[in-house]
Amino acid sequence: MENNHRRGSATVAFLVGAVAGGIAALLLAPQSGAQTRSRLKRGARDLREKGANLAHRGEERVETVAGAIKDAVSDAKHTYRSELDKQREVRAASGQETRRSAETEMAGNKPRTGL
Repeated sequence: MENNHRRGSATVAFLVGAVAGGIAALLLAPQSGAQTRSRLKRGARDLREKGANLAHRGEERVETVAGAIKDAVSDAKHTYRSELDKQREVRAASGQETRRSAETEMAGNKPRTGL
């Protein structure tokens, strides 16, 4: 968790430095206002495209991870149900399931605790 915080702080620091450097370069560059505006438009367009690309890649990754999680949960449910069915079969074969049902009925349909 702390590692993610450090990575986030480093990313923010990098972005702030990049913006400050860009502003300084624009203010100190020996070119006309029209050229500066053109470079700003081009830079903004490039940044917008990179942001859209990054967002798209992030969405794809989230979808991949979500699909993997859904598959894992589905597999776990299947395994759980399969094991539960096996245990019921073993109990039924040994007569335990029948005894428990009878005990539950005798207790007024209230399952006993401490079994």
